[in-house]
Amino acid sequence: MNCKETQRLLVPYINGELEVREEEEFVRHVRHCAECYEELEVYATVFAGIRQLDGAEDLIDYRTLVEDYLENSEEDGLDEHFLGTYTFLMKMAATVVLFYMIVRCFF
Repeated sequence: MNCKETQRLLVPYINGELEVREEEEFVRHVRHCAECYEELEVYATVFAGIRQLDGAEDLIDYRTLVEDYLENSEEDGLDEHFLGTYTFLMKMAATVVLFYMIVRCFF
């Protein structure tokens, strides 16, 4: 992902509207690009301030706002990978059990 794509996704990222893969790429880029990180700080601060004025959020720690966003995204990515692996393993186990049952019934 490049800077232009990242900047296009700033608002959808803050609103939690990105797909998992897109969010992972976004976070990876922001972690390594000082300009995009700074841009995310500006957007996140403005959006958090607006939500706070609207009464949607209580107290906001603006010093850690962006890091909180990024850490939550990284944790969600790990959860998604774990769930995908778990689902794959469960399907494989079910396939093995089904195969075993078929073999036992017919042979």
